[in-house]
Amino acid sequence: MLPPRFRTPQAAWGLLAPLLLAAPATVQAEEVTAESIIDQASALRDASSRLPAGAQVLGSSCTDVALPGLSFRFRCSVRYTPAPERPAAPARPAAQP
Repeated sequence: MLPPRFRTPQAAWGLLAPLLLAAPATVQAEEVTAESIIDQASALRDASSRLPAGAQVLGSSCTDVALPGLSFRFRCSVRYTPAPERPAAPARPAAQP
């Protein structure tokens, strides 16, 4: 059981506040992936072209994927955060005759 000085709600916040402030903010990252049989640059360019407008790129990664028959392809992924949503424009009042 906690000592009496830690039983109040204010004391609980005093204990939890440093933990909450130290926690890193979560980033909602998304990812697009593309493949190419030509080269890695083509796969990366294709994935980058699929990003939504205003997205901020966090990073990218590419791998070689082996296929049967001594063939392979390149798979690249681009991680990004979407652009912040803009608030809706206020509605204009109707024109009065």
